[in-house]
Amino acid sequence: MNPAPVRISRDAPAKFTATNGRGASIKVGRSQDGADFSPVELLMAALGACAALSADHVISRRLGDDAPIDVEVTAEKDEEADRLTSMATRFDLDMSVLGQTDQDTLVKLVARAVERTCTVSHTIEPGVPVALSVDQV
Repeated sequence: MNPAPVRISRDAPAKFTATNGRGASIKVGRSQDGADFSPVELLMAALGACAALSADHVISRRLGDDAPIDVEVTAEKDEEADRLTSMATRFDLDMSVLGQTDQDTLVKLVARAVERTCTVSHTIEPGVPVALSVDQV
């Protein structure tokens, strides 16, 4: 099934609101202008959120439904080509309740879940390498 359209509406010069079909919205602007998300930050947020949602179930099964899940996405940009050249997704998980073998298993399960079900990374990876790591915090 195709995703529902997202509408982008201009609020002011270089200020926009993106709204989905369910009514949720987010402010979009230039990275140097205020607190709005830039388009690149939205791309990074989409990658991180997709990874987090893809791995949520497997992390909850191993660490509990209330386990904090923090994901950080970083990127490198080629200014001359005006494109991202790489992106990396890092999960920060408190796995201290698990033994080393179970931690290693969880890392593999998280990676497998993201690799199998993250539509955003499946879309980005053909053009931009996307790295994934899971770190103990």
